[in-house]
Amino acid sequence: MPKISPAQEQHRREQILAAATVCFARQGYHATSMDDVVRQSGLSVGAIYTYFPSKEELFLALGDRRTEQTLSYLNELFRRPGPIADKSREAVDYFFGSLSDELLPLARVTVEFLAEAGKSERIQERQQRRCESIRQFLHWLLSDAQARGEVRSDVDIDASVELMIALNEGILLLSVAGLRKVDLETLKPAYVSLLDHGLAEPTRPVFAPALAPAAASVNGTEHTGGM
Repeated sequence: MPKISPAQEQHRREQILAAATVCFARQGYHATSMDDVVRQSGLSVGAIYTYFPSKEELFLALGDRRTEQTLSYLNELFRRPGPIADKSREAVDYFFGSLSDELLPLARVTVEFLAEAGKSERIQERQQRRCESIRQFLHWLLSDAQARGEVRSDVDIDASVELMIALNEGILLLSVAGLRKVDLETLKPAYVSLLDHGLAEPTRPVFAPALAPAAASVNGTEHTGGM
């Protein structure tokens, strides 16, 4: 048989991962079989097993790809020039966009990873790696902002990182389970306000758009008076 090019191999791999995403989101990890992925992809059984010898290998590869895509996006976003508030708001939009009705099936796959972590050492190890990557990124982001005077000096960075991870994972879980009672457009500004009031200097918001000087002064006065 003719040898396919690296580009064709990558396309084939992405085709299989896309089919697996649909299956895992629709049926869950345990109810999905490799035959389901074969049917969804339109490829042969041999083609699937050439790239992924087991369902667990396919599941792990899918988790790795989603983590890499998210961290690549965030690293590119926060390392480019510009105010941190603008970049943080874009990251918030990215997170809430992932919970839209259109993309919610993809979010279900993330919940599947969390659910399976306690049942498989390999999946748990990969989830620990995912959380540690996110933890390191948020630690860098908040530490850098604190060094520039945008995050308050009294903020415990390690504890704040853990709370941010828990907040995001909790919103994700409630959304996927259909238990969230507040729509995303209402929840997003509350989320931004909570983070800014907990982390930022009053006149230098980290997540909200920058205020005009007069408004910032008023906001700062009100914040001080409420302490």
